[in-house]
Amino acid sequence: MGYHEGMFDSHAHPGTPTDDAFVCTASTKDIQLLSPFRFRALGWLPESRSEPDFDLLDKAAVEGIHIGEIGLDRRFGDKEKQERIFRTALSIASARSRIAVVHIVREYGRALSILREMKPERFIVHGFTGSLETAREIISLGGIISLSPRAERTSAFDELLKLPFATETDMATGKEEMRALMAWNGRLSELTGIDIGARSERVMKEILA
Repeated sequence: MGYHEGMFDSHAHPGTPTDDAFVCTASTKDIQLLSPFRFRALGWLPESRSEPDFDLLDKAAVEGIHIGEIGLDRRFGDKEKQERIFRTALSIASARSRIAVVHIVREYGRALSILREMKPERFIVHGFTGSLETAREIISLGGIISLSPRAERTSAFDELLKLPFATETDMATGKEEMRALMAWNGRLSELTGIDIGARSERVMKEILA
């Protein structure tokens, strides 16, 4: 599958097998899609109508698979169900010393409250589009923020670039994903004067170690 220095996608989805991405699922039903990948996480998103298989999630965590993506999303209903599943998945991640990959859409306040309470050992808030204050709190809690091109539309974008962060595409792995990642890293490198691809890779390899 190979490995390319400075080209590591901090959040992608199953596509072409690669060692250059942290690959996550939106449902526990997709566990078989993760088998070709070295860096992988099994999760459940609020858009799914089915319940996650928590036994499978725990078994996967025991076997070394991380947990994600999981989280809260205001676009979908049943907030109590979302929170129950988020809390249970975070508990599994903590119990098995796995990374939790957190998905938050317009629920940063509620998600932060849970993260403060549960204190996961390692977590990444992917596709971050929140405020500067929220980003700082995530980092203070020991988490990582990961930025996709959507972050450029936020009012806090310029200030976010001054913080530690990883970069992502949120795409299926493959040639298009790598082209998108190269373009995004290049754009951020121009804005910051820093080799963002190399820095993002170091951030991810440290948390994945």
